[in-house]
Amino acid sequence: MIVRRLLAGVLLAGLAVPTLAAAPHAGPPRSAPVLALPTSGNRVFARADAAYADASPSPAPSASPAASSAPGSPFPASTPSAEVAAKARAVFDANRAGAIDRTQYTDAMNTIITAAALAQTAAQLSALGEVKRFTQVRKVTQGALTLYVFRVELAKPPAIEQAIAWDADGRVQSLSFGPAR
Repeated sequence: MIVRRLLAGVLLAGLAVPTLAAAPHAGPPRSAPVLALPTSGNRVFARADAAYADASPSPAPSASPAASSAPGSPFPASTPSAEVAAKARAVFDANRAGAIDRTQYTDAMNTIITAAALAQTAAQLSALGEVKRFTQVRKVTQGALTLYVFRVELAKPPAIEQAIAWDADGRVQSLSFGPAR
């Protein structure tokens, strides 16, 4: 009984803090900072346009589920595009083979992807065997950047995720490979 009351008190206190933070404040509104995606752990993430030309605040990132959403769900279903999936698969296959077409990458990405890094990535990806399944699991939009996340199941575990975004010219602007969530 005492434990229930303590848990209820902790829960109510936890719900009250965000409510208090949302209360109106005197003073000018603060602009939201641009989200910087982490580069932690064994996930590799490269983003070519670290500095935006547009200084206006970006909306919060939104993730859309890949499967159909339930009726009445606030999240619309993400419909994977066959063209996007084919482009992402081609990028994956080229990185796995260690032979990328550098004209398909932005200048900043070409600077980040060294020959040694490409060889290491190719060795790690090819060691996992042939691709069994390549499916889009998320689509995340942050300002002008649209990041597509694909789950790649290979002959050997573990499954991995490829996150990829293209610029307006269709060149790879950001790319990462990491363990599947």
